[in-house]
Amino acid sequence: MPVQWTGLESFKQELRNLPAELTGEASNIVIEAAKATERETKGAYPHVTGNLQRGVTTTVEAIGRGGVSARVKSNARHAHLFEKGTGVRRTHAGANRGKMPEAPESQQMIPIAIRARRQMYVKLIDMVQRHGLVVTQS
Repeated sequence: MPVQWTGLESFKQELRNLPAELTGEASNIVIEAAKATERETKGAYPHVTGNLQRGVTTTVEAIGRGGVSARVKSNARHAHLFEKGTGVRRTHAGANRGKMPEAPESQQMIPIAIRARRQMYVKLIDMVQRHGLVVTQS
């Protein structure tokens, strides 16, 4: 059954207005989701030279009264080639280097991040409900 999320922006605004004691708990949930995305992506990438795994990093973007933002990024220059594949490649001299197929979805960062984000939202909803806020679903 597909999930329809309405009111996401107002939910984000409510999170920004949480009391300070809840901000720390919410920040931990966000950071853990980012770290889980990093770990799962590194585990999903094949280990040939290790460059794909070493390229995956998590950066905490902001910590303050409004909470935290974290970014998981693949800095490997060839990550997009691995994930999305290529057409037939040829050298300048015309030698055929073949076509690189697209990686299976289980090895792509975006689907991994989407799953982690969904889990993060569930944990954040649980947290605010435990503290007396009401979250409704229509």
